[in-house]
Amino acid sequence: MDTAQGHGPGTGQGAGPGAVEAVVELRAGGGARLDALRNWCAGRGISVLPMAAGALVTGPATRFREAFGHGPVDPSGAEALPVPDELRAAVRSVTVLPVPRPHSPDD
Repeated sequence: MDTAQGHGPGTGQGAGPGAVEAVVELRAGGGARLDALRNWCAGRGISVLPMAAGALVTGPATRFREAFGHGPVDPSGAEALPVPDELRAAVRSVTVLPVPRPHSPDD
């Protein structure tokens, strides 16, 4: 978790309106791939939380648009983002997660 820069769960940087969460699937290669992702994201104001086979990346939608050249279009569904050239050796895919919404008792 990237809390050293004030990002991540509980810091207020990744949550709220306009926030994006995406799952990044890393290529085989372990820690070096994760380090490459962390370094790339740190320079773009995007937080990284390691997971079993990749990472959860979070940040404002504007940061995602700047970093990936494309932001999420439909917040209600999962959406693949293009993998930037600088990350192709480390990252297999980037998938934006749908924005959770409260359910009414009738849902």
